[in-house]
Amino acid sequence: MYLPRFQYLAPAGEAELASMLAEHGDKARILAGGTDLLVQMKAPGLWPDYLIDIRNVAELSSIEFDDQDGLTVGASAKLENILNTPAVAERYHGLYQAIETIGARQILTMGSMGGNICNASPAADSPPALMSFNAQVTIGSTQGDKEMALEDFIRGNRKTALGVGEYLKSIFLPAPAAKSGSAYHYFRVRGGMEIAMVAAAVYVEADLADKSLKDIKIVLGVVGPTPIRALEAEDMLTGQTPDEDLLAKALGSCAAVSKPIDDFRASAEYRREILKVLVQRAFGEAYTIATS
Repeated sequence: MYLPRFQYLAPAGEAELASMLAEHGDKARILAGGTDLLVQMKAPGLWPDYLIDIRNVAELSSIEFDDQDGLTVGASAKLENILNTPAVAERYHGLYQAIETIGARQILTMGSMGGNICNASPAADSPPALMSFNAQVTIGSTQGDKEMALEDFIRGNRKTALGVGEYLKSIFLPAPAAKSGSAYHYFRVRGGMEIAMVAAAVYVEADLADKSLKDIKIVLGVVGPTPIRALEAEDMLTGQTPDEDLLAKALGSCAAVSKPIDDFRASAEYRREILKVLVQRAFGEAYTIATS
């Protein structure tokens, strides 16, 4: 099926972008990489009158890291460029793993971090990993900027907090603690470029004196309309030195809080069992990194 007719707009800066969005309202959509948007436009239901290409808005493609502050990624920064940023592999291992899984080389070259977030697919790989690092987003408009937690930004299947005339500007991740580790694990039936059936992201900070957990974030992916923080499991583990029994209780809590569906790929019960395995593996990898 061919793409519907639309008017192509290419702002040169953020002020022009905000003005275009304010003028055209809900008749416009932002084009960052197009790896999701252009596919969706071939089906009925998403036929915008205007596509606003943000590739020339330099402020939105930057990737900056400060050892004390953290990582700031522009919404249109390409996934491949994020992977090639040394600080991402060295300090945000779980995010690096998540981005690697998103697709083939063509997708990583064209796709953007902002697009992966704003598409708000329950099966998206980057949001669980980003949330495990307490990611914050900045939203821009003609009314100025505002910030919120990524956890609050993604509000449901294909739903975000963006209002008419607003756009995602950047994603910020605080600098991880010195003795910390992270990991992202997922499960697919056939591998390749199939979307994940279940995923888990874990971030831990450890006390090397007794190997206890000073802090832990566990985010469950593809088992609900949005990524799910396993808050009860986090509370169980925080301040404790993990052992087999404690970890088993935490894994059970993760399964209990998940909201998987039954579909042609797997039952909800099966997904819960796989989820426990993935959380255990991600925790083991993150904990090993943090305590080594």
